[in-house]
This record gives sequence, structure tokens and C-alpha cells, in this order.
Amino acid sequence: MARMMAAGLLAALLALPAAAAEPEYRAEVIRTAYGAPHIIARDYGGLGYGGGYSSAEDNFCDFAERQMTVNAQRSRYLGPGEKNANVISDLYHQHLIQTGDLDAIMAGPGKPSPKARALARGFIAGVNRYVRDVGVANLPDARCRGAAWVRTYDEMDYWRSVIATQQPTLMAGVVAAAPPGAPDLPGLLAPAERSPVPEGQGSNAYALGREVTKSGRGVLLGNPHYPWDGINRFTRMHMILPGKLNIVGAGLQNSPTIGIGHNRWVAWTHTVSTARRFGLFELTLDPKDPTAYIFEGRSVPMTRTVVTVQVKTKAGLTPVSRTFYGTRFGQVVENEGPLPTPWTAERAYAVRDAGPGLRATDQYLEMYQARSVRQLAASLAKFQAAGFNTTAVDASGEAYYGDVGALPYVTDAKAEACTVSEMAKILWRTQRLPVLDGSRAACEWESDPRAVTPGIFPPQSLPQLFRSDYTSNSNDSYWLTNPKAPLTGYPRILGDEATARSLRTRLGLKQIEDRVAGRDGLDGAKFDLASVEGVLFADRNLGAEMTRDPLVGLCRKAAAGPHPDLADACRALEAWDLRVNLDSRGAHIFRLFAEKGGLVFKVPFDPTDPVNTPNTLDVDNPRVLAALVDAVKQLRGLGIPMDAALGQLQTEPRAGGERIPIHGGPGPEGVFNVITPVDLKPGLGWTKIRHGSSWIMAVEFTDKGPLSQGVLSYSQSTNPGSPHAADQTRLYSQKGWDDLRFSEAAVRRDAVSRVVLRGR
Repeated sequence: MARMMAAGLLAALLALPAAAAEPEYRAEVIRTAYGAPHIIARDYGGLGYGGGYSSAEDNFCDFAERQMTVNAQRSRYLGPGEKNANVISDLYHQHLIQTGDLDAIMAGPGKPSPKARALARGFIAGVNRYVRDVGVANLPDARCRGAAWVRTYDEMDYWRSVIATQQPTLMAGVVAAAPPGAPDLPGLLAPAERSPVPEGQGSNAYALGREVTKSGRGVLLGNPHYPWDGINRFTRMHMILPGKLNIVGAGLQNSPTIGIGHNRWVAWTHTVSTARRFGLFELTLDPKDPTAYIFEGRSVPMTRTVVTVQVKTKAGLTPVSRTFYGTRFGQVVENEGPLPTPWTAERAYAVRDAGPGLRATDQYLEMYQARSVRQLAASLAKFQAAGFNTTAVDASGEAYYGDVGALPYVTDAKAEACTVSEMAKILWRTQRLPVLDGSRAACEWESDPRAVTPGIFPPQSLPQLFRSDYTSNSNDSYWLTNPKAPLTGYPRILGDEATARSLRTRLGLKQIEDRVAGRDGLDGAKFDLASVEGVLFADRNLGAEMTRDPLVGLCRKAAAGPHPDLADACRALEAWDLRVNLDSRGAHIFRLFAEKGGLVFKVPFDPTDPVNTPNTLDVDNPRVLAALVDAVKQLRGLGIPMDAALGQLQTEPRAGGERIPIHGGPGPEGVFNVITPVDLKPGLGWTKIRHGSSWIMAVEFTDKGPLSQGVLSYSQSTNPGSPHAADQTRLYSQKGWDDLRFSEAAVRRDAVSRVVLRGR
């Protein structure tokens, strides 16, 4: 009955006459292989309308759940959740709503442009149109079919989702913050869930310029490593305004924008940055009142905002309230774990985020029109809305890298002068996180009129590089974007310089060197579309290339002595092809060996040779043998053979019990094609992929325009019953690629389905 009432209510709402001011939308949605949607429209509203409709077809339940989250309704419909997870989420998002920040932005100078708002309105209208066409009771995905939390949506719902995505800084800690002695909720005081580099997020990027490509034009590889489940999944997209706009690639679910893609002249991708995009302020509290802090010698009371949410319990809806405490710097935060910020009688901590507001949509709309990487870089500087590094290349063969976003204006000198407590000094020294003295005005973030908003570095002060050979990034700092031109002299808050790079970064740079020299076994020398794809899917493992032979020697010596049970592991490692292909045998032994701390090097890092150091496995260090012994012991306990093929052990589940074999491996052991699995089970291996290669895109510019291919590793749809819930996952498993069909003619030629949508 509840489902029928929900469906009836939604139908009634959707049947209401449209207001006279509502725009009329028209969009053509063409699907090609693997369910890839191509939207052809006459204006931005139409693009949004077609995008919203196709997005809902693929992933409506994810959209609806996200809206339930950002509108603080999870507890109302789903109950408190494990360790009050839903209560924490709702209190946090309800507080965001009550602050009125979104309303202020929408009415202020930083509000979205008419084009951006038309795109957003159209997107929401398209989602609503889909639900109207299908009906809540008939939604194909059982996760939200007939659910009471499915409703109609409006433009503000979309922008609320955008701003909520930007502001999850220390979410549990903001909710948990309470003065000493105040009552608490179970599960609130938890480790900070936003580390400097978010868990499950990373990427590789190559922008290959004219000096290193076969054609003398640009080639790009975009390889983000994002979660395979949840709100940060990518979805394929293609938007065409005939004669005005043609952009293809992928964007995050629940959004009408393409975040990684290309037009006729420029291709770009993003990687997670090492720059800290938030900071803390250490508050000296008034001895008479722990909810007041000292600023410039005066006691300042914290603001208090009482937030109440409704929680579903056995007794019905129960209100739960929480008081949030604010300061001139931001909300008070209290956390344990890697960012310890306890609220004591003497100290408390406030968090300030440098988020870009709602500028990102307009930034992308302007990037879509760029005809060179210089123009694209100008768009980044104009809006400073990028939350990531940007790596790009254009048709002329100029490559670009930049970390040009909203980054806290904290110089090294300010950090040193304004870091007071020992804990603050440790966080600055070890994590480059500024924890500044909140008692002095001189310790607030600096401002520069050249920046788009106060408190952030101007774009002229941020790391950028233009090259005719290449730029690259694999989540280490800007420093070694190109070893021939290290970027130096930037504030520590942006990243480390002259420090050891990850094995993945080093392999990424080595692969470029090997390809340009033609010594990687692929066709010829230098890059084109086929070779950049071949480099990624070669599935090399640098850690193994550097250490396997001495490890086998150590293994054989131990097997002949105190550890005879290592013998079959020694044979498997010696026969291993040093790859993480489906048929690679022995990769799983090395993985556990590396995870247990076995990669100990004898030769230390040398800043004059950063691509090749540290090196040489330290076989005399007892940790190395201990890690190997522990790895073999664990595999035996799980009943997993030493010579098992990786494709048998690393799989992704799909409907009907299907287990799709997945190639690739974890980045820390030196794999470029990152795949991070979980759920290591007896006899089966790793049965789920947590994150890794997600939207993979390769682009080559030619005299006739761009050639581009891609694959969405986890497939287009999250609906288990969709034909597009597993097809690209199988394609990825086979190391296949799909043509992105940049031209409208190619889209129409290869159409699998076509629908023309009209509505309001």
C-alpha cells in the first residue's frame, strides 16, 4: 500500500500543469554499443534534459539515494544505520541546509551562469521525466522500486548535491564536536574520513606532446582510479550542440557535466592532487567558558546551531538533535585517528575548507570551448574550481599540467610563524596540514586580489607547466611532472619536492622513456593511440621487475634451510612473467609479500636520480624474508595454490553469480594499471574490486580530427538487471576498447537505439 501511495503521489505531482515560465526541452538520445549515451540538442537545457533522462535510465537509484542523503533524509527512511552512520550524515547535511550557504551563493556574485542553470534545470527535468514515464512502482532496479524516498526533484536539489559533495571535510568530526562533558551519540567520535588523498581515489595521466608522438600531434591517456561503487562512479557521456559544441568523455554520476573528455582541439584528464584543500585553526579557549575562544585578546562566543533530524525506529519517528559550534574560521571539529583534534577545556579546533562554491559547472562549460591548452589553462585560472590536477594536450602537440584550484593561501613562513602546539607542528611536518593559531588575526589565510575569491592562492602562484614533449601525473606532487623540468619553489601545502616518488609514478615515467625509445616491445617508437593503450594494458609491475630475481634467490636459500615449505612459491615466482595479466602466475604471492612490508630497498632515494631510486632489495633485512614467509603461510591457509593464475583469483561479481576476471593490481607494489581488490576468501581469492582503473580514455589528434577510445571498467549501469551492468566489465577483462564516436555522423551510423524527448 505504501508503495502504491508513493507512486500515486509522484504521478499526481508530475501531472500538475507546467508553469508558463518553465522552458520547453527537446533532446535526441542515441545509444551506441555498451549503452553509451549521446545527447544531441539545440541548447544547454536540452542537453541537460537528455542527459538527465539517460542517466536515470542507467543509475536512477543512485541518484535518488544521493538526493535522500543531501536532503538529510537517510535516518527518516532507513533508520540510524550502523554506528549511527545515517544519523551522522543527516545531522551534517541538515546543518548545511540550515546555514543557508547554498541560498547565499545562488543569490550572490558567484552564482552559476544562465547556461549552467539551464543545464542543471534540464538535467533534473530529464530525471523527473524518466520517473514519470516508468512509474515509481515499476522502476527496474529493485533497490528503489516503490521506495517511499523516491520523489520529484528541482533545480535546488541538484545544486545542493554539488555543494554537499564539495564540503565533506571531516564530516563525522564536525558532527561529533562538543565541549567537554557534553553528551554524545554512539559512533560519532570517529577517525577523520577525509585524509589528504581520499581513500579509493587516485589516477594516472599522460599528456604526450609533439616531440614524443608519431604524428607530431597530441596524445592523451586519462586513467582515473576511483571507487567501483558509490557516488563517485563515472558514467559515459557525449554532448552535441550542432555547430556549437561537441564534447565526449565521462562525468561523475548524478551530474550533467563531462569531467574528463575531449573536444576537437583539446583533451584533458584529472588526477588527485597532493595539495591540501582545507586547513585547521587551533583555538585557545576562554578559561571561563569552553564554548568561547580568544581572538586578539578578547573572548568570542562560538555560534550555536541546533539541528534536528527524524530517525526511523521501532517506535516510529524519533527526533535526534545536535548542537553545531561555529567560529570565524569555520565549524569546530573533533576527531581521533590521523588528524587528532580533541576538544578540551583549553583547546579546540575549527576547520576551514577552500571549496570552489558552484563555479565548477561554468568552468567546464568554458573548458569545452577551448581550442588549445593555453585557453584551457586560462579557464582554470578564471574560475579556480578544479578540485584536482589537470593534465591536457592539444591538437598542435602542446602538453600542459596544472594544479590550479581553490587552495588555502598558507605560505611556509605563515605556517612556521603560526603553528603553536606540538600536535600542530607534527601535522604540518608529517602531513603538510596547516593548523594555525586561531588567537591572532595575523594567522588567518592570506588573500590576493588576483584570486577568484579571498583566502586562496592566485593562479599565478600555483604549479603549472607547458611542454612540447610531455607532462604526467600519478598522484605524487607536481615536482616530477616531467623529470627534465622539475617544478620547484612552491609552498609545502601544495606538495613535497625532491622526495621519493611512488613506484607507480616511477613506472609511469619509465614507460614514457621506454616507449619513446621503442624498447617496450610495442610497434615502433613514440606514441599513437594504439601504443598508449598498449602501455597501460601491458600491466607491468615495477616492484617485481626490480626485486623478483633477488627475492627468488632469497626464497631458494630459505627453502633449502629453515623454510622448506617455500619451495613451490619459489618456483612460481621464478616462472612469473612479472605482469598482472589474467594468466600471470605468481603475482598473488608478490602482492601479499609487498602488502606485508617486504619491499625494503638497500639503496636510498637520490634526488638527482628520482626515477631510479630507491632500489635493490635488501635481502639481508629480516623483514624481507618474514614478509615472504607470512605471505605463503596466508595463501596456504586459504587453500590458494602458489601457481594459480591471477584471473582465477581477482574477480568482480555480477548478477547470476558471474565472476568476471580482472587484470591489474595495487599501485603501491608498482602497478600502473591500478586495481585494488578486497574480500580475500578461501579457495577463491579476491572477490570484489574496491577501486582502481575506472573511466579509461585514450585520445590521439590527427589531421582529420580526434580519434578516441575508452572503456568504463565497471560498466554504465548500476542496475543489476541492466544489459549494461557488466558488458564493459567483460570488455575491460579482455583488454578491449570502445570507439567514442566523436562525430555526429559516427554516432548515427552506429546507433543501437534512438529516442526523441520533448517536455518541460
